[in-house]
Amino acid sequence: MKITKWGFTRRNSIKAEFDLFPHSLVILRKIRSFYFVYQVHWSSRDPVVETHHLEEMELLVNREMGFEHYYLTRRQV
Repeated sequence: MKITKWGFTRRNSIKAEFDLFPHSLVILRKIRSFYFVYQVHWSSRDPVVETHHLEEMELLVNREMGFEHYYLTRRQV
């Protein structure tokens, strides 16, 4: 999966589009020092978004923003 387009929104958020889901918009919010998926505006023209897709999206955005280390070392609950 690759990020095709991304941009900043209000309130420490990022909107992103990914090549596997070209018709769906993903909103990520910053919590502490890294970004998590907040919402997926899913389109029925795209495949169903599963948990492993969400994790990969988070990793790609955090890598792009330079927060990969913080994301990978976050506390697991």
